[in-house]
Amino acid sequence: MKIVKLIIKLFIGVFCIVGLFIAVLTIFEYRPDDIEDVDILNNKTQTVSLNESLTFMTFNIGYAGLGKDEDFVMDGGKSGRPDSKETVLEYLEGIQSILSEYQADFYLLQEVDQKARRSYSIQQVESIAGHLGDDYSTQFAYNFNVMFVPFPVSFSEHIGYVKSGLATYVNFAVESSERLQFPGAFSWPLRVANLKRAMMVSYLDITDSDKQLVIVNLHMSAYDGDGSLRAQEMDFLKAFMEAEYEKGNYVIVGGDFNQTFPEAVGVYEVIQDYYVAYPIEDNFLPNGFSFQVDVTTPSCRLLNQPYDPNHENTQYYIIDGFIVSDNITVEKYFESQDTNQAVTLDLGFEHSDHNPVVMKIRLLP
Repeated sequence: MKIVKLIIKLFIGVFCIVGLFIAVLTIFEYRPDDIEDVDILNNKTQTVSLNESLTFMTFNIGYAGLGKDEDFVMDGGKSGRPDSKETVLEYLEGIQSILSEYQADFYLLQEVDQKARRSYSIQQVESIAGHLGDDYSTQFAYNFNVMFVPFPVSFSEHIGYVKSGLATYVNFAVESSERLQFPGAFSWPLRVANLKRAMMVSYLDITDSDKQLVIVNLHMSAYDGDGSLRAQEMDFLKAFMEAEYEKGNYVIVGGDFNQTFPEAVGVYEVIQDYYVAYPIEDNFLPNGFSFQVDVTTPSCRLLNQPYDPNHENTQYYIIDGFIVSDNITVEKYFESQDTNQAVTLDLGFEHSDHNPVVMKIRLLP
């Protein structure tokens, strides 16, 4: 009888602790407004011009914690974070070297940690800004802002606190920048320790034009079992693009869509189902828009194991790229290209579980 009472007391104690924990997370839950202004640090003065070649890079850097030697528990691996701060610093240095080697006028980066336990509190937004130097402004918007993520359930492997999101670096004048909250959310209490997905929009004035260049940096939902979050996010994005196009603006959307582009369906056999990149609907694109995707090179890998291109369980995806409006012409990024299109840089997933995608464009008069 005493043992039964002890078990009941322990059960009640654990229940109370868990309840208190969830209550605290709920009280301090990040609740962004639908639209929030984003600070533009070190803004530039030179405006973009029509018929001027502009270069872009979109790159999910995986918080400098998902390089070639890493796996991740939600993808079928074992780890919750890298083994050491030195590992993160090494990956971050490699990522920054990529930004220098493939210089762009616009860097659209995802999963950039402002401060997080998983990346050993390294201030990555600031580090990258310092590496790029004074020629670039910085914009940052949260995609993930949680005081504690109790997953995986391990003292050493749990994710803990996370302040992370979208970072855009630009070497032209940005007139304004906004964080637009995507509709939809996980149900309570799961949402209190989860991402609050958004897209960050940069508006740039154009020399001798009454139109604007509109740049969208986004990282859309993953691990959305019934697809409801993806559907709401895509509807929101489509309506936004249609509205900006109706104004006559030049629109470029870049980022990690966490979905397979229509052109890439079937390119890589699905051999793992820990994370499924569902195809974007064929009828998603509004009139006047097109995808800019490279189907010859994977843009992402599954983190079920450290990277091994020769292993039978290595899973690839094409989920990173651009959408452009038809008042923009896409040029060859490399002179050796056969066609004018975006290019995925085949960098062997050395420093991230994603490869960067680059593109060169001109704004048509």
